[in-house]
Amino acid sequence: MGVQQYVSFNMDSEKYAVDIMFIEEIIRLVEITQVPRAPEFVEGIINIRGKVIPVVDMKKKLGLGSISPDINTRIIITNIKGKKVGFLVDSVNEVLRVDDSVIDDAPAVTMNLDSSYIKGVAKTDKGLFIVLDISKVFSSGEENQLYGF
Repeated sequence: MGVQQYVSFNMDSEKYAVDIMFIEEIIRLVEITQVPRAPEFVEGIINIRGKVIPVVDMKKKLGLGSISPDINTRIIITNIKGKKVGFLVDSVNEVLRVDDSVIDDAPAVTMNLDSSYIKGVAKTDKGLFIVLDISKVFSSGEENQLYGF
């Protein structure tokens, strides 16, 4: 595959990365409208240029607590299988150019996350990044829930 571009972001002290091909835009935190009976990890919905987009608290989704919004909080708008989803993260860092050869499989014993959506760990000069496969973050049941309210 060669060199890929990833957007890196933080949640607590951990660094994560997502393939830039899934990302449409990154926006500052805007008002999120809560939705009754939405799945627990869904923070609510936002309206971006007339499109209603569900927003997921990435920490809740990964079982890491929940985001405490501040001036650095961002919403990463992604396109997964033709559907837009916003992911709430603590902060966004930069675009990384990562050669596939420096992405190792994540050691199962060190990860307390569901490893099905972890592509691996990228070793870069800026540290270790957990590379997420954003297209696998939701189970098919969760996808139906996400767009069903």
